[in-house]
Amino acid sequence: MFAPHAAPQPAADPSNWEDRRSEPRREGLVESAIIYFRGTPHLVPVLNISSRGTMIESDIVPRLGETILIEFPECSRIHAFVRWAREGRIGLNFGHEIVLGG
Repeated sequence: MFAPHAAPQPAADPSNWEDRRSEPRREGLVESAIIYFRGTPHLVPVLNISSRGTMIESDIVPRLGETILIEFPECSRIHAFVRWAREGRIGLNFGHEIVLGG
């Protein structure tokens, strides 16, 4: 049951949101990648990367949780899962942790 006269809660202040990532993202380590979305390759810019995921720019419209193959220069293709997609940017979580050089 709810209280009919409960005071409204203030809106969350985005400046107070903590970054819940388990590790920092690295920018500039990888410039681009080829993603294989529903069987079709797309060359995409890589905005940042960590050992567990990456953020790319693309005009594809994936479903949350959808699997995408991603291939970085001089690396094998790996499975990644769509964590979020918004305004032409897509957050991908790798199927396994990768080792970053650089």
